[in-house]
Amino acid sequence: MGKKNKHKQAKFERRLSEQYGDQEIKQTKQHWNDYSEAEKAAILKEGDAIFVDLAQLKDQAPDSEEVQQIMVRWHQFLLNFYEPSIELLSGLNEMYANDPKFKKKFAKIDPDLPDFLHAAIDTYVDQLENQWIEEQQETLDNEL
Repeated sequence: MGKKNKHKQAKFERRLSEQYGDQEIKQTKQHWNDYSEAEKAAILKEGDAIFVDLAQLKDQAPDSEEVQQIMVRWHQFLLNFYEPSIELLSGLNEMYANDPKFKKKFAKIDPDLPDFLHAAIDTYVDQLENQWIEEQQETLDNEL
């Protein structure tokens, strides 16, 4: 990694640390450092493919089965780095939507991708929240 990229990486890590805390950054670094170079390359390739594949579905509704399957892939991709909570997924979605660097990255893939990605992740997070609420209700019902 060149000097310029190391500086960008450090700046990005500081921003994430401020938003999500040092523990998450340490966990992410540890996971990443445990991978071989081949594993890292495969993970990054999958990350890129997720957004390209999602852009190809931009004419579908964000809650369509195909789009939500891509969101499951995105969630699985994140597991390569850390165990994202529903709150963290939602925060990441807002960062994607509001950070000019992310918006530019996604717009390079497709100009409509930033907005579509935001809607798709919102839908996915809503589904996870509803599932969690149902599970909690079942637990309460079983305890009563």
